[in-house]
Amino acid sequence: MQVANRGNGDRHEIGWLKAVILVVAWLIIISLAKDVWQIRTGFNRITESERRLTAEEARQSNLKQKLELVQTQPYIEKLIREKLNMQKVGEVIVVMPKKGSLRTVDEVEPGLPEHNWEKWWKLLRV
Repeated sequence: MQVANRGNGDRHEIGWLKAVILVVAWLIIISLAKDVWQIRTGFNRITESERRLTAEEARQSNLKQKLELVQTQPYIEKLIREKLNMQKVGEVIVVMPKKGSLRTVDEVEPGLPEHNWEKWWKLLRV
């Protein structure tokens, strides 16, 4: 009769089965945790994308307003007058020197006699 060791084999197999179930359970838990984390970061990316979208829409509306302003006739005339120094028929353009660039005759160094042409040269040299 050989019935003596029958219970030890079942315990050993049950221990291995529990260990395998425990490892599988941990792998499932880790996998679910990673999935939850990816979903959470996905929602953060969505909110960040929505924020960037609203900023770009505001920028686009500003650019549309500038485009409408640039295409108006008064702006085009102003640009032609200021940048290209052109005028309409019958108008006269007067170019004024920049502030502080005019020199007066009184700024001549005292004590040194200057010729008349030197005075004119200093006055007209702008």
